[in-house]
Amino acid sequence: MNRQVIWAFFIVGLLLPTSAGAAVIAHAFTEVNTQQTTVSTSYVDITGAAITSGNFTAGKKYLLVISAQLGDTVGNKRDYIRALHGTTVFAESEMIIRDVNAAQRTVYGWMTVWTAVSGEGIKLQFATAAAGTATADYITLLAINLSDDVTENTDWFFAESATNLGLTTTFQDGGAITFTPGTASHDWLVLSYAQSVVTAGGPFPISRLDRSGEATSSLPEARRQPIGTAEINGYPLARVFTLAAASNTFKEQSALDTGTSGTRLHSAIFALNLNKFRNHAFAYTEADSALSATDYATQLQTLSVTPDVISDVWVGAYWGFDRNASAREAEFRVQLDNSDQPAGQTTSNLQFAGGNDGAADEHPMILHTMPNLSAAAHTIDLDASSDSATGAPAGQQMTLWAVTMELAAAGAAAPQRMLLGVGQ
Repeated sequence: MNRQVIWAFFIVGLLLPTSAGAAVIAHAFTEVNTQQTTVSTSYVDITGAAITSGNFTAGKKYLLVISAQLGDTVGNKRDYIRALHGTTVFAESEMIIRDVNAAQRTVYGWMTVWTAVSGEGIKLQFATAAAGTATADYITLLAINLSDDVTENTDWFFAESATNLGLTTTFQDGGAITFTPGTASHDWLVLSYAQSVVTAGGPFPISRLDRSGEATSSLPEARRQPIGTAEINGYPLARVFTLAAASNTFKEQSALDTGTSGTRLHSAIFALNLNKFRNHAFAYTEADSALSATDYATQLQTLSVTPDVISDVWVGAYWGFDRNASAREAEFRVQLDNSDQPAGQTTSNLQFAGGNDGAADEHPMILHTMPNLSAAAHTIDLDASSDSATGAPAGQQMTLWAVTMELAAAGAAAPQRMLLGVGQ
């Protein structure tokens, strides 16, 4: 849906200097809540979708998490999106997708751990095929400093595989981490990402988050059939696990549903101990939930979080859209205390599908946001629906998490934030 009056909000939390024991983990966040468009067939910057170099310290490591909602006002056009540091492309961040019609959107999600380079910030770019108009909406970029207040290979773990891997119907390991938590019963956020391409029409690239050791699981899992052979699929997955003080291995694993005409270009896995932060909450439901045909009438997930002090709170949502029928589309939103977060999702009523309208598609749906919350109880909901109940479309593997940027140690108040409003 195109809006006649467009507002853009760019919300930035500066990466303030911190020291051991400081109250706030250094972080930056940018959110663009208005539809951006381009007719360029070469990559161009997305207005506002950037975190500037002044927010980074060279040599320090940062968790980068980016999400957006990509589409085109012209049906059956190929659209492109990617992230850069400075003028250098994160090659593993690129997604190339084509939706069947102009009403459809595809969720873009990507994460990595980046060692900052002097004078470089991060930004998003997009492009379209000839005669198309690419759109990007509800864009978020998050950077969290992992070097100062949390310890690598103790509080967080990251691994990736950048080697191209020929895919088969057997799941193959990508990025993998193995660790034993120092304290039992802590909650760990685990993010995985895979980038894949097919060289012949037909097969579904599949990505899953695999756990072994203390316990075993292979969910969440996502799959999507490309329309053609030039698309590059990106699969962002997320789940929170409560771990014992026992060895756990987490892996991104990829496969094809049939044949061997596909390649995984990149794979990554990340885990973060949420108990290092002052407050957090999460909820996870594995079983399928039937989607209503009434907009946003199905509550897929809910949680309550209560910050001890006013704080920026990283809110994340993940769910899988299990189509169960060709040509099904989904709608979804995140609400904070019964209001859209980010604002405008209900009115926009964007339709999500992507790929070849395959009945076996299980689309990864992800959204990140960062409200500044008062020291009180807040309710966060993940709502969804489908354009039709025919075929029994469902949500699956639904996850919500909320974590304050205040660290567990007592200290100073949350950082100041800057809000800019631009009307067109």
